[in-house]
Amino acid sequence: MSELDPRLDRAAIVSGAGTGIGRAIASKFGTLGWRVAIGGRRVEPLAETAALVEQAGGTCFAHPLDVTDPESAERFFTAAEEKLGKVTVVINNAGAGRWGPLEDFSPAEIHAEIATKLTGSLYMARLGIQSMRAQGAGGDILFITSTSAVQPWPFHLPYAAASAGVEHAARMLRLELEGSGIRVNVLRCGETAGTEFAVKEMGQERMMKAHNFWFRRGLLRHSGLMTPDMVADAVVAAVTLPLGYQYELMAVVPTAPPGDLPVTYEDLIASLMRHLPPS
Repeated sequence: MSELDPRLDRAAIVSGAGTGIGRAIASKFGTLGWRVAIGGRRVEPLAETAALVEQAGGTCFAHPLDVTDPESAERFFTAAEEKLGKVTVVINNAGAGRWGPLEDFSPAEIHAEIATKLTGSLYMARLGIQSMRAQGAGGDILFITSTSAVQPWPFHLPYAAASAGVEHAARMLRLELEGSGIRVNVLRCGETAGTEFAVKEMGQERMMKAHNFWFRRGLLRHSGLMTPDMVADAVVAAVTLPLGYQYELMAVVPTAPPGDLPVTYEDLIASLMRHLPPS
């Protein structure tokens, strides 16, 4: 690690980079002049992200990636390093989720959420560690999780369970890697607008029922929302720390907009509509 300045040109991998937070992270790395490999299941959004990275001043390589498939992950890593050189940053951002009570989930939906957030993150971290150890130069592995990892959020159970598993895996991995020069960080995120995860069921009944429940239980107290760029700023802060120390856990949550807090669920919805960031 002593030979690697975290603030200088590096090769980074970002999963789930076609939209939302992953796209914002990749673009921020572009502003640093980094080489960025972006992966996701859909090719078209990746091309749009790649253009943003290049416009920002970075070099980008887009390649299909299904983090739940270990062979896909290995193909992605191999292609990325052939194109951009050895990787020193791995951002585990990919996730899948929906709202609703557990009994309404199909087994396939449960599997998809846990495989994408938890199993896929471990596949990607494993490959990153192997690459960084081979170089002997150290690096950064960062996992993105949710406040639901520690705060019970009913109707969000498989994703929350997967996030909790990721956070515990990161704690253990940090101990495994002590002395290697590889830092392990967790970024725990609160409510964020402008992501596919947030908008794909916007206005649908099961989403509205979940939000109503969260408001009545005091889990959703105001209409404050973060943007993907805000989350990306926190990621950049974590992986560009000077050598010698690291964040074990960062938690970024939105603050309440100025003014009276909503008293009824209808007040909350009205306030959300007023404060939603422009798309």
